[in-house]
Amino acid sequence: MPGEARLLASGALLQGIAQGAGLLALLAIVTLLARRLSVVQLGAYGLVASLAGYLLVLRNSVASSAVRAMAAARAPAERARTFSAAAALYVVVGLATGAAIAAAALAIAGLILDGELAADARAGGLGLAAVTAVGIAVSVQLDGLRAERLFVASATVEIVSVGLYLALMLALILAGAGLAVVIAASGALPLLSGGLSLVVARRRALPLRFVRGGVTRERSMTIVPTAGWLLVVELCNLVMYASGRMVLGAYRSPVAVGLYEGPVRAHNLLYALAGALAVPVVPTASGYVATADERRLRELVVRGTRYTLALFVPLCVTLIALAGPVLEAWLGDRYGEGDLALALLASYWLLYGGLVVTPGFLVGAGRARELARIFIAVAAANLVLAVVLTPELGLAGPALATALPFVAAFPLVLRIGVRASGAGVSELARGAWTPNYLLGAALAAALVALRLALPVDDLATVLAVGGGGMLGYWLVFYRLVLDAPERALVRGLVRR
Repeated sequence: MPGEARLLASGALLQGIAQGAGLLALLAIVTLLARRLSVVQLGAYGLVASLAGYLLVLRNSVASSAVRAMAAARAPAERARTFSAAAALYVVVGLATGAAIAAAALAIAGLILDGELAADARAGGLGLAAVTAVGIAVSVQLDGLRAERLFVASATVEIVSVGLYLALMLALILAGAGLAVVIAASGALPLLSGGLSLVVARRRALPLRFVRGGVTRERSMTIVPTAGWLLVVELCNLVMYASGRMVLGAYRSPVAVGLYEGPVRAHNLLYALAGALAVPVVPTASGYVATADERRLRELVVRGTRYTLALFVPLCVTLIALAGPVLEAWLGDRYGEGDLALALLASYWLLYGGLVVTPGFLVGAGRARELARIFIAVAAANLVLAVVLTPELGLAGPALATALPFVAAFPLVLRIGVRASGAGVSELARGAWTPNYLLGAALAAALVALRLALPVDDLATVLAVGGGGMLGYWLVFYRLVLDAPERALVRGLVRR
Protein backbone atom coordinates (compact mmCIF):
# COMPACT_ATOMS: atom_id res chain seq x y z
CA MET A 1 0.00 0.00 0.00
CA PRO A 2 2.83 2.53 0.59
CA GLY A 3 3.94 2.10 -3.02
CA GLU A 4 0.37 2.56 -4.22
CA ALA A 5 -0.03 5.63 -2.02
CA ARG A 6 3.17 7.15 -3.42
CA LEU A 7 2.01 6.48 -6.98
CA LEU A 8 -1.38 8.08 -6.40
CA ALA A 9 0.00 10.99 -4.42
CA SER A 10 2.77 11.76 -6.91
CA GLY A 11 0.32 11.41 -9.79
CA ALA A 12 -2.22 13.73 -8.18
CA LEU A 13 0.46 16.22 -7.16
CA LEU A 14 2.11 16.41 -10.58
CA GLN A 15 -1.23 16.49 -12.35
CA GLY A 16 -2.25 19.34 -10.09
CA ILE A 17 0.97 21.14 -10.96
CA ALA A 18 0.27 20.58 -14.65
CA GLN A 19 -3.26 21.92 -14.29
CA GLY A 20 -1.98 24.83 -12.23
CA ALA A 21 0.61 25.64 -14.89
CA GLY A 22 -2.10 25.59 -17.55
CA LEU A 23 -4.34 27.88 -15.56
CA LEU A 24 -1.52 30.27 -14.77
CA ALA A 25 -0.74 30.40 -18.48
CA LEU A 26 -4.39 31.17 -19.26
CA LEU A 27 -4.47 33.82 -16.56
CA ALA A 28 -1.33 35.39 -17.95
CA ILE A 29 -2.85 35.44 -21.44
CA VAL A 30 -6.12 36.96 -20.22
CA THR A 31 -4.21 39.50 -18.14
CA LEU A 32 -2.21 40.66 -21.14
CA LEU A 33 -5.29 40.74 -23.34
CA ALA A 34 -7.22 42.73 -20.72
CA ARG A 35 -4.53 45.38 -20.78
CA ARG A 36 -4.23 45.49 -24.59
CA LEU A 37 -7.88 45.14 -25.63
CA SER A 38 -10.96 47.16 -24.85
CA VAL A 39 -13.52 45.60 -22.52
CA VAL A 40 -15.85 44.87 -25.45
CA GLN A 41 -13.01 43.17 -27.40
CA LEU A 42 -12.13 41.06 -24.37
CA GLY A 43 -15.79 40.09 -24.12
CA ALA A 44 -15.78 38.96 -27.75
CA TYR A 45 -12.61 36.95 -27.15
CA GLY A 46 -14.17 35.33 -24.08
CA LEU A 47 -17.36 34.42 -25.94
CA VAL A 48 -15.59 32.67 -28.84
CA ALA A 49 -12.29 31.39 -27.39
CA SER A 50 -14.11 29.78 -24.45
CA LEU A 51 -15.95 27.54 -26.92
CA ALA A 52 -12.85 25.35 -27.21
CA GLY A 53 -13.02 24.65 -23.50
CA TYR A 54 -16.77 24.35 -23.10
CA LEU A 55 -17.29 22.26 -26.25
CA LEU A 56 -14.72 19.68 -25.21
CA VAL A 57 -17.72 17.90 -23.68
CA LEU A 58 -17.57 15.06 -26.19
CA ARG A 59 -13.85 14.57 -25.72
CA ASN A 60 -14.08 14.69 -21.92
CA SER A 61 -16.94 12.19 -21.86
CA VAL A 62 -15.01 9.70 -23.96
CA ALA A 63 -11.68 10.24 -22.17
CA SER A 64 -12.48 8.79 -18.74
CA SER A 65 -14.34 5.85 -20.24
CA ALA A 66 -11.49 5.18 -22.69
CA VAL A 67 -8.92 5.28 -19.90
CA ARG A 68 -10.95 2.73 -17.95
CA ALA A 69 -11.20 0.41 -20.97
CA MET A 70 -7.51 0.68 -21.88
CA ALA A 71 -6.39 0.16 -18.30
CA ALA A 72 -8.55 -2.98 -18.02
CA ALA A 73 -6.84 -4.59 -21.04
CA ARG A 74 -3.87 -6.43 -19.55
CA ALA A 75 -2.14 -8.06 -22.55
CA PRO A 76 -0.19 -5.63 -24.78
CA ALA A 77 -1.88 -6.88 -27.95
CA GLU A 78 -5.37 -6.42 -26.50
CA ARG A 79 -4.39 -3.03 -25.15
CA ALA A 80 -3.30 -1.97 -28.64
CA ARG A 81 -6.65 -3.09 -30.05
CA THR A 82 -8.56 -1.25 -27.33
CA PHE A 83 -6.43 1.83 -27.99
CA SER A 84 -7.35 1.58 -31.68
CA ALA A 85 -11.06 1.54 -30.86
CA ALA A 86 -10.55 4.57 -28.63
CA ALA A 87 -8.54 6.39 -31.31
CA ALA A 88 -11.34 5.93 -33.83
CA LEU A 89 -13.84 7.39 -31.38
CA TYR A 90 -11.54 10.36 -30.74
CA VAL A 91 -11.45 11.15 -34.47
CA VAL A 92 -15.25 11.15 -34.62
CA VAL A 93 -15.43 13.27 -31.48
CA GLY A 94 -12.88 15.73 -32.88
CA LEU A 95 -14.88 16.26 -36.05
CA ALA A 96 -18.13 16.68 -34.11
CA THR A 97 -16.54 19.15 -31.69
CA GLY A 98 -15.01 21.18 -34.53
CA ALA A 99 -18.39 21.42 -36.23
CA ALA A 100 -20.05 22.51 -32.97
CA ILE A 101 -17.44 25.21 -32.37
CA ALA A 102 -17.83 26.55 -35.91
CA ALA A 103 -21.62 26.66 -35.60
CA ALA A 104 -21.53 28.33 -32.19
CA ALA A 105 -19.00 30.93 -33.34
CA LEU A 106 -21.11 31.82 -36.37
CA ALA A 107 -24.18 32.12 -34.15
CA ILE A 108 -22.35 34.43 -31.71
CA ALA A 109 -21.09 36.58 -34.58
CA GLY A 110 -24.55 36.87 -36.06
CA LEU A 111 -26.68 37.29 -32.94
CA ILE A 112 -24.53 39.06 -30.32
CA LEU A 113 -21.68 40.88 -32.08
CA ASP A 114 -21.56 43.22 -35.03
CA GLY A 115 -19.13 45.00 -37.32
CA GLU A 116 -15.43 44.19 -37.06
CA LEU A 117 -15.95 42.15 -33.89
CA ALA A 118 -18.40 39.88 -35.72
CA ALA A 119 -15.91 39.38 -38.57
CA ASP A 120 -13.13 38.47 -36.13
CA ALA A 121 -15.46 36.07 -34.32
CA ARG A 122 -16.35 34.28 -37.55
CA ALA A 123 -12.79 33.92 -38.81
CA GLY A 124 -11.34 33.10 -35.40
CA GLY A 125 -14.11 30.62 -34.63
CA LEU A 126 -13.56 28.67 -37.86
CA GLY A 127 -9.81 28.53 -37.22
CA LEU A 128 -10.42 27.46 -33.64
CA ALA A 129 -12.72 24.70 -34.88
CA ALA A 130 -10.04 23.25 -37.16
CA VAL A 131 -7.27 23.39 -34.54
CA THR A 132 -9.49 21.80 -31.90
CA ALA A 133 -10.67 18.97 -34.17
CA VAL A 134 -7.12 17.85 -34.92
CA GLY A 135 -6.03 18.35 -31.33
CA ILE A 136 -8.78 16.09 -29.95
CA ALA A 137 -7.91 13.31 -32.39
CA VAL A 138 -4.25 13.38 -31.32
CA SER A 139 -5.01 13.68 -27.59
CA VAL A 140 -5.82 9.97 -27.39
CA GLN A 141 -2.06 9.52 -26.96
CA LEU A 142 -2.10 11.51 -23.70
CA ASP A 143 -4.98 9.45 -22.33
CA GLY A 144 -3.09 6.33 -23.37
CA LEU A 145 -0.20 7.36 -21.11
CA ARG A 146 -2.69 7.81 -18.26
CA ALA A 147 -4.17 4.36 -18.88
CA GLU A 148 -0.66 2.96 -18.55
CA ARG A 149 -0.57 4.75 -15.16
CA LEU A 150 2.43 6.78 -16.33
CA PHE A 151 1.18 9.76 -14.36
CA VAL A 152 4.58 11.44 -14.08
CA ALA A 153 5.21 11.18 -17.81
CA SER A 154 1.74 12.44 -18.76
CA ALA A 155 1.96 15.36 -16.33
CA THR A 156 5.43 16.26 -17.61
CA VAL A 157 4.11 16.27 -21.18
CA GLU A 158 1.32 18.62 -20.13
CA ILE A 159 3.68 21.00 -18.35
CA VAL A 160 5.98 21.21 -21.39
CA SER A 161 2.96 21.69 -23.65
CA VAL A 162 1.73 24.54 -21.48
CA GLY A 163 5.12 26.24 -21.79
CA LEU A 164 5.02 25.96 -25.58
CA TYR A 165 1.41 27.16 -25.66
CA LEU A 166 2.16 30.17 -23.49
CA ALA A 167 5.14 31.10 -25.65
CA LEU A 168 2.99 30.85 -28.79
CA MET A 169 0.15 32.97 -27.41
CA LEU A 170 2.40 35.64 -25.91
CA ALA A 171 4.36 35.88 -29.16
CA LEU A 172 1.14 36.42 -31.14
CA ILE A 173 -0.27 39.00 -28.70
CA LEU A 174 2.96 40.98 -28.35
CA ALA A 175 3.49 40.90 -32.12
CA GLY A 176 0.10 42.55 -32.57
CA ALA A 177 -1.65 39.63 -34.24
CA GLY A 178 -5.30 40.17 -35.08
CA LEU A 179 -8.06 39.09 -32.73
CA ALA A 180 -9.12 36.31 -35.13
CA VAL A 181 -5.63 34.77 -35.12
CA VAL A 182 -5.40 34.91 -31.33
CA ILE A 183 -8.80 33.23 -31.02
CA ALA A 184 -7.82 30.44 -33.43
CA ALA A 185 -4.49 29.78 -31.69
CA SER A 186 -6.16 29.65 -28.26
CA GLY A 187 -7.21 26.06 -28.94
CA ALA A 188 -3.72 24.70 -29.65
CA LEU A 189 -3.01 23.10 -26.24
CA PRO A 190 -4.58 19.65 -26.93
CA LEU A 191 -2.69 19.49 -30.21
CA LEU A 192 0.63 20.21 -28.49
CA SER A 193 0.11 17.75 -25.62
CA GLY A 194 -1.15 15.02 -27.92
CA GLY A 195 1.82 15.41 -30.26
CA LEU A 196 4.35 15.27 -27.43
CA SER A 197 2.57 12.23 -25.94
CA LEU A 198 2.93 10.46 -29.28
CA VAL A 199 6.69 11.01 -29.11
CA VAL A 200 6.84 9.63 -25.55
CA ALA A 201 4.77 6.57 -26.47
CA ARG A 202 7.01 5.75 -29.44
CA ARG A 203 10.22 6.17 -27.44
CA ARG A 204 8.95 3.87 -24.69
CA ALA A 205 7.56 1.32 -27.17
CA LEU A 206 4.14 1.42 -25.51
CA PRO A 207 1.22 -0.53 -27.05
CA LEU A 208 -0.44 2.74 -28.05
CA ARG A 209 -0.56 2.13 -31.78
CA PHE A 210 -3.39 1.84 -34.25
CA VAL A 211 -4.39 -1.69 -35.24
CA ARG A 212 -7.07 -1.76 -37.91
CA GLY A 213 -8.62 -4.98 -36.62
CA GLY A 214 -9.04 -3.44 -33.17
CA VAL A 215 -11.89 -1.16 -34.23
CA THR A 216 -14.83 -3.45 -33.55
CA ARG A 217 -18.30 -2.85 -32.22
CA GLU A 218 -17.58 -5.01 -29.16
CA ARG A 219 -14.55 -2.98 -28.12
CA SER A 220 -16.25 0.31 -28.86
CA MET A 221 -19.12 -0.71 -26.61
CA THR A 222 -16.72 -1.09 -23.70
CA ILE A 223 -16.26 2.69 -23.98
CA VAL A 224 -19.50 4.13 -25.36
CA PRO A 225 -22.10 3.34 -22.62
CA THR A 226 -20.15 4.99 -19.80
CA ALA A 227 -19.12 7.74 -22.18
CA GLY A 228 -22.81 8.38 -22.92
CA TRP A 229 -23.60 9.14 -19.28
CA LEU A 230 -20.42 11.18 -18.98
CA LEU A 231 -21.55 13.14 -22.02
CA VAL A 232 -24.73 14.01 -20.14
CA VAL A 233 -22.61 15.25 -17.21
CA GLU A 234 -20.36 17.27 -19.51
CA LEU A 235 -23.30 18.78 -21.38
CA CYS A 236 -24.78 19.81 -18.06
CA ASN A 237 -21.48 21.46 -17.16
CA LEU A 238 -21.54 23.20 -20.52
CA VAL A 239 -25.03 24.58 -19.86
CA MET A 240 -24.07 25.75 -16.38
CA TYR A 241 -20.68 27.29 -17.11
CA ALA A 242 -21.34 28.70 -20.58
CA SER A 243 -24.87 29.99 -20.04
CA GLY A 244 -23.65 32.75 -17.73
CA ARG A 245 -21.79 34.53 -20.53
CA MET A 246 -24.63 33.94 -22.99
CA VAL A 247 -27.34 35.24 -20.65
CA LEU A 248 -25.24 38.28 -19.74
CA GLY A 249 -24.64 38.98 -23.41
CA ALA A 250 -28.35 38.69 -24.16
CA TYR A 251 -29.72 40.72 -21.21
CA ARG A 252 -26.89 43.19 -20.70
CA SER A 253 -24.03 43.82 -23.17
CA PRO A 254 -20.63 42.54 -24.30
CA VAL A 255 -19.17 44.87 -21.64
CA ALA A 256 -20.91 42.84 -18.93
CA VAL A 257 -19.48 39.68 -20.48
CA GLY A 258 -16.02 41.21 -20.31
CA LEU A 259 -16.46 42.11 -16.65
CA TYR A 260 -17.66 38.56 -15.93
CA GLU A 261 -14.52 37.13 -17.54
CA GLY A 262 -12.41 37.58 -14.41
CA PRO A 263 -14.74 35.66 -12.04
CA VAL A 264 -15.21 32.89 -14.61
CA ARG A 265 -11.48 32.46 -15.25
CA ALA A 266 -10.73 32.35 -11.53
CA HIS A 267 -13.57 29.87 -11.03
CA ASN A 268 -12.13 27.70 -13.80
CA LEU A 269 -9.06 27.23 -11.58
CA LEU A 270 -11.23 25.26 -9.14
CA TYR A 271 -12.95 23.35 -11.92
CA ALA A 272 -9.64 22.35 -13.49
CA LEU A 273 -8.17 21.26 -10.15
CA ALA A 274 -11.17 18.97 -9.67
CA GLY A 275 -10.55 17.58 -13.16
CA ALA A 276 -6.90 16.95 -12.31
CA LEU A 277 -7.96 14.67 -9.46
CA ALA A 278 -9.72 12.39 -11.94
CA VAL A 279 -6.49 11.48 -13.74
CA PRO A 280 -5.14 9.06 -11.09
CA VAL A 281 -8.49 8.40 -9.40
CA VAL A 282 -10.47 7.00 -12.36
CA PRO A 283 -8.20 4.01 -13.15
CA THR A 284 -7.44 3.43 -9.44
CA ALA A 285 -11.05 3.41 -8.25
CA SER A 286 -12.03 1.29 -11.25
CA GLY A 287 -9.38 -1.27 -10.30
CA TYR A 288 -10.54 -1.43 -6.69
CA VAL A 289 -14.16 -1.89 -7.76
CA ALA A 290 -13.24 -4.57 -10.30
CA THR A 291 -11.32 -6.58 -7.68
CA ALA A 292 -13.88 -5.91 -4.91
CA ASP A 293 -11.15 -4.36 -2.77
CA GLU A 294 -13.50 -2.57 -0.38
CA ARG A 295 -10.83 -1.71 2.17
CA ARG A 296 -8.66 0.19 -0.30
CA LEU A 297 -11.67 1.89 -1.87
CA ARG A 298 -12.84 3.12 1.51
CA GLU A 299 -9.37 4.33 2.47
CA LEU A 300 -9.04 6.09 -0.88
CA VAL A 301 -12.24 8.04 -0.18
CA VAL A 302 -11.59 9.00 3.44
CA ARG A 303 -7.96 9.99 2.98
CA GLY A 304 -8.58 11.45 -0.47
CA THR A 305 -11.42 13.65 0.77
CA ARG A 306 -9.24 14.94 3.61
CA TYR A 307 -6.39 15.79 1.25
CA THR A 308 -8.48 17.34 -1.54
CA LEU A 309 -10.41 19.51 0.91
CA ALA A 310 -7.05 20.66 2.27
CA LEU A 311 -6.34 21.93 -1.23
CA PHE A 312 -9.74 23.44 -2.01
CA VAL A 313 -10.79 25.00 1.30
CA PRO A 314 -7.93 27.54 1.68
CA LEU A 315 -8.08 28.42 -2.02
CA CYS A 316 -11.86 28.97 -1.92
CA VAL A 317 -11.73 30.92 1.33
CA THR A 318 -9.02 33.19 -0.08
CA LEU A 319 -10.94 33.84 -3.30
CA ILE A 320 -14.10 34.65 -1.31
CA ALA A 321 -12.46 36.90 1.30
CA LEU A 322 -10.23 38.74 -1.20
CA ALA A 323 -12.45 38.62 -4.30
CA GLY A 324 -12.39 42.35 -5.03
CA PRO A 325 -8.67 42.92 -4.40
CA VAL A 326 -7.79 39.80 -6.43
CA LEU A 327 -9.74 40.99 -9.48
CA GLU A 328 -8.47 44.57 -9.28
CA ALA A 329 -4.83 43.63 -8.74
CA TRP A 330 -5.03 41.04 -11.50
CA LEU A 331 -7.05 42.71 -14.26
CA GLY A 332 -7.35 46.33 -13.18
CA ASP A 333 -9.67 48.56 -11.16
CA ARG A 334 -12.51 48.43 -13.69
CA TYR A 335 -12.98 44.68 -13.10
CA GLY A 336 -13.47 44.94 -9.32
CA GLU A 337 -17.27 44.96 -9.55
CA GLY A 338 -17.15 41.23 -10.28
CA ASP A 339 -16.20 40.52 -6.64
CA LEU A 340 -19.59 39.17 -5.57
CA ALA A 341 -19.79 36.96 -8.67
CA LEU A 342 -16.36 35.49 -7.89
CA ALA A 343 -17.26 34.86 -4.24
CA LEU A 344 -20.46 33.07 -5.24
CA LEU A 345 -18.73 30.92 -7.87
CA ALA A 346 -16.06 29.87 -5.37
CA SER A 347 -18.49 29.17 -2.52
CA TYR A 348 -19.94 25.83 -3.61
CA TRP A 349 -16.48 24.34 -4.13
CA LEU A 350 -16.12 24.34 -0.35
CA LEU A 351 -18.46 21.34 -0.56
CA TYR A 352 -17.43 19.81 -3.86
CA GLY A 353 -13.71 19.92 -3.09
CA GLY A 354 -13.97 16.54 -1.33
CA LEU A 355 -12.95 13.47 -3.33
CA VAL A 356 -16.06 11.46 -2.45
CA VAL A 357 -18.31 13.81 -4.46
CA THR A 358 -16.04 14.39 -7.47
CA PRO A 359 -17.16 13.06 -10.87
CA GLY A 360 -13.77 11.35 -11.27
CA PHE A 361 -14.29 9.11 -8.26
CA LEU A 362 -17.96 8.43 -9.01
CA VAL A 363 -17.17 7.51 -12.61
CA GLY A 364 -14.33 5.24 -11.53
CA ALA A 365 -16.69 3.58 -9.04
CA GLY A 366 -19.23 2.94 -11.81
CA ARG A 367 -21.79 5.57 -10.71
CA ALA A 368 -21.82 7.75 -13.84
CA ARG A 369 -25.51 7.06 -14.52
CA GLU A 370 -26.69 8.19 -11.08
CA LEU A 371 -24.47 11.28 -11.22
CA ALA A 372 -25.79 12.22 -14.66
CA ARG A 373 -29.40 12.18 -13.48
CA ILE A 374 -28.61 14.64 -10.68
CA PHE A 375 -26.63 16.90 -13.00
CA ILE A 376 -29.59 17.13 -15.40
CA ALA A 377 -31.69 18.65 -12.63
CA VAL A 378 -28.85 20.94 -11.56
CA ALA A 379 -28.34 22.23 -15.12
CA ALA A 380 -32.06 22.85 -15.64
CA ALA A 381 -32.32 24.79 -12.38
CA ASN A 382 -29.19 26.76 -13.28
CA LEU A 383 -30.56 27.86 -16.64
CA VAL A 384 -33.92 28.91 -15.21
CA LEU A 385 -32.32 30.83 -12.34
CA ALA A 386 -29.83 32.55 -14.67
CA VAL A 387 -32.64 33.85 -16.87
CA VAL A 388 -34.64 35.01 -13.83
CA LEU A 389 -31.82 36.52 -11.75
CA THR A 390 -29.51 38.14 -14.32
CA PRO A 391 -31.81 41.04 -15.37
CA GLU A 392 -32.04 42.15 -11.72
CA LEU A 393 -28.66 41.17 -10.26
CA GLY A 394 -26.32 41.67 -13.22
CA LEU A 395 -22.98 39.87 -12.81
CA ALA A 396 -24.11 38.17 -9.60
CA GLY A 397 -27.12 36.61 -11.35
CA PRO A 398 -25.43 33.80 -13.32
CA ALA A 399 -22.99 33.19 -10.46
CA LEU A 400 -25.80 32.71 -7.94
CA ALA A 401 -27.68 30.58 -10.47
CA THR A 402 -24.66 28.27 -10.58
CA ALA A 403 -24.01 28.04 -6.85
CA LEU A 404 -27.56 27.46 -5.57
CA PRO A 405 -28.40 24.27 -7.54
CA PHE A 406 -25.03 22.71 -6.71
CA VAL A 407 -25.49 23.35 -2.99
CA ALA A 408 -29.01 21.90 -3.12
CA ALA A 409 -27.77 18.77 -4.94
CA PHE A 410 -24.81 18.12 -2.63
CA PRO A 411 -26.61 15.71 -0.24
CA LEU A 412 -27.72 13.58 -3.21
CA VAL A 413 -24.22 13.41 -4.70
CA LEU A 414 -22.76 12.65 -1.28
CA ARG A 415 -25.18 9.76 -0.82
CA ILE A 416 -24.01 8.20 -4.09
CA GLY A 417 -20.36 8.55 -3.07
CA VAL A 418 -20.98 7.03 0.36
CA ARG A 419 -22.81 4.07 -1.17
CA ALA A 420 -20.10 3.49 -3.74
CA SER A 421 -17.21 3.62 -1.27
CA GLY A 422 -18.66 2.09 1.86
CA ALA A 423 -17.35 5.02 3.92
CA GLY A 424 -19.68 6.42 6.55
CA VAL A 425 -20.74 10.05 6.82
CA SER A 426 -19.47 10.15 10.41
CA GLU A 427 -16.11 8.82 9.24
CA LEU A 428 -15.86 11.54 6.61
CA ALA A 429 -16.97 14.21 9.09
CA ARG A 430 -14.39 13.15 11.64
CA GLY A 431 -11.50 12.46 9.28
CA ALA A 432 -11.99 15.10 6.56
CA TRP A 433 -14.67 17.75 7.08
CA THR A 434 -14.09 18.84 10.68
CA PRO A 435 -10.34 19.59 10.51
CA ASN A 436 -10.56 21.36 7.15
CA TYR A 437 -13.62 23.48 7.87
CA LEU A 438 -12.31 24.54 11.28
CA LEU A 439 -9.04 25.63 9.71
CA GLY A 440 -11.00 27.30 6.90
CA ALA A 441 -13.03 29.34 9.39
CA ALA A 442 -9.84 30.46 11.12
CA LEU A 443 -8.29 31.45 7.78
CA ALA A 444 -11.41 33.41 6.81
CA ALA A 445 -11.34 35.35 10.08
CA ALA A 446 -7.65 36.13 9.64
CA LEU A 447 -8.08 37.33 6.04
CA VAL A 448 -11.04 39.56 6.90
CA ALA A 449 -9.10 41.07 9.82
CA LEU A 450 -6.06 41.73 7.62
CA ARG A 451 -8.23 43.29 4.93
CA LEU A 452 -9.77 45.65 7.49
CA ALA A 453 -6.39 46.54 8.97
CA LEU A 454 -4.33 46.82 5.77
CA PRO A 455 -4.87 48.51 2.39
CA VAL A 456 -4.99 45.30 0.31
CA ASP A 457 -5.13 47.10 -3.02
CA ASP A 458 -2.02 46.16 -5.00
CA LEU A 459 -0.67 42.94 -6.47
CA ALA A 460 2.20 42.52 -4.00
CA THR A 461 -0.07 42.90 -0.96
CA VAL A 462 -2.72 40.57 -2.40
CA LEU A 463 -0.09 37.91 -3.07
CA ALA A 464 1.45 38.34 0.38
CA VAL A 465 -1.85 38.21 2.27
CA GLY A 466 -3.52 35.52 0.16
CA GLY A 467 -0.44 33.37 -0.37
CA GLY A 468 0.66 33.73 3.24
CA GLY A 469 -2.78 32.70 4.48
CA MET A 470 -2.87 29.55 2.34
CA LEU A 471 0.69 28.63 3.28
CA GLY A 472 -0.17 29.04 6.96
CA TYR A 473 -3.23 26.80 6.49
CA TRP A 474 -1.16 24.03 4.93
CA LEU A 475 1.56 24.23 7.59
CA VAL A 476 -1.01 23.91 10.38
CA PHE A 477 -2.72 21.07 8.49
CA TYR A 478 0.63 19.29 8.11
CA ARG A 479 1.51 19.59 11.79
CA LEU A 480 -1.88 19.05 13.46
CA VAL A 481 -4.00 16.96 11.08
CA LEU A 482 -1.66 14.57 9.30
CA ASP A 483 -0.32 11.60 11.26
CA ALA A 484 3.33 10.50 11.25
CA PRO A 485 3.13 8.17 8.19
CA GLU A 486 1.27 10.86 6.22
CA ARG A 487 3.88 13.47 7.09
CA ALA A 488 6.60 11.02 6.01
CA LEU A 489 4.78 10.58 2.69
CA VAL A 490 4.64 14.36 2.18
CA ARG A 491 8.37 14.70 2.94
CA GLY A 492 9.13 11.89 0.50
CA LEU A 493 7.12 13.56 -2.25
CA VAL A 494 8.86 16.88 -1.65
CA ARG A 495 12.27 15.21 -1.84
CA ARG A 496 11.31 13.46 -5.05
